[in-house]
Amino acid sequence: MSAESLAALVALALEPLGLSERALTARLLEAGVVEPAGVLRRLVAAGQVQASRGAWVLTSSGHEALREAHAALARAQDPSPSSEGMEECPSVPWLTQVQTHWVEAVSLNYAVDPGLLARLLPAPLEPEVFHGTAWVQVLMSSLRDMRPRGLMPLLGVCFYQVSYRAAVRYRNANGDWRRGGYFVRSETSDPVMRGVGNALKEFKFHEFGEARMVMAREGDLLTVGVDPEPAFPGGKLVGVFDTEPRTQPPEGSVWTDLEALHEPLVECYDAFGVADGCVYVLTIDREPWNARFATPVQLYCEYLQEGPLAPGARLDSVLHLKECAYRWRPLRRERYAR
Repeated sequence: MSAESLAALVALALEPLGLSERALTARLLEAGVVEPAGVLRRLVAAGQVQASRGAWVLTSSGHEALREAHAALARAQDPSPSSEGMEECPSVPWLTQVQTHWVEAVSLNYAVDPGLLARLLPAPLEPEVFHGTAWVQVLMSSLRDMRPRGLMPLLGVCFYQVSYRAAVRYRNANGDWRRGGYFVRSETSDPVMRGVGNALKEFKFHEFGEARMVMAREGDLLTVGVDPEPAFPGGKLVGVFDTEPRTQPPEGSVWTDLEALHEPLVECYDAFGVADGCVYVLTIDREPWNARFATPVQLYCEYLQEGPLAPGARLDSVLHLKECAYRWRPLRRERYAR
């Protein structure tokens, strides 16, 4: 469908009683359509528009064409379209359609050795390599009002969470590559959320740990702390960050600006798990990250500095973001190439 025809269908859909030819022509000219009369003739010939009581209105075919165009636009904008053969497999559909809100978060972007990271990934996942290195983001966030869709915010749960998200990819059974994140480690401050995460297959990509956590602000300074329970050693995290917004990366970063790291590290909507010969895909629909570079004043991250990705893990940059709403789609799965 041409943009001119779509503009005419939209204009008429907004007016259930229809538009006179003069009014429709005026709206199309305002939208930049050069020959409104020709567009109208084509739509009439296609059976998508008809005259009724002195006005032009959509026919049932016109409404269907508009719905198809809307679906096509939605597919074109979908950051995680379903592959052929991919199926939905939610544990409990009403429970796993979850929505929440990031109040505040920091992303510590570490460059790591691809070989070391590959040892932590289940087949068929493999590290994505940018600028000659693999990447792990330590995402520390304050989440508000997490709840199944349809419930009031007052019934939601507020808690802290830290996730160690590796940038990965895999090739599915159709031979297509899909990119996303794999969580090599995660902790939460809420024992109920830990229990839910470890009970549902949506989140059982690894065992969620539990930790005492804090995020405290004084002016532009944000202090974060993670102290894992003894059963989950190796995840101590202490950081103080100057969150005065900066658009330029720190000295030594491989990224030239925010836009350069946007696709590799920010535009990541899928979390992967592997079981039973399938890759499970949990997709987040979220608002855009309004991220800016932040400056670490003090930082100790035990997992990256002393854990399985050390030595060689290097802090490249820190992002700070606030106020980001998101929700989870139903879990999907697909076979992978062998």
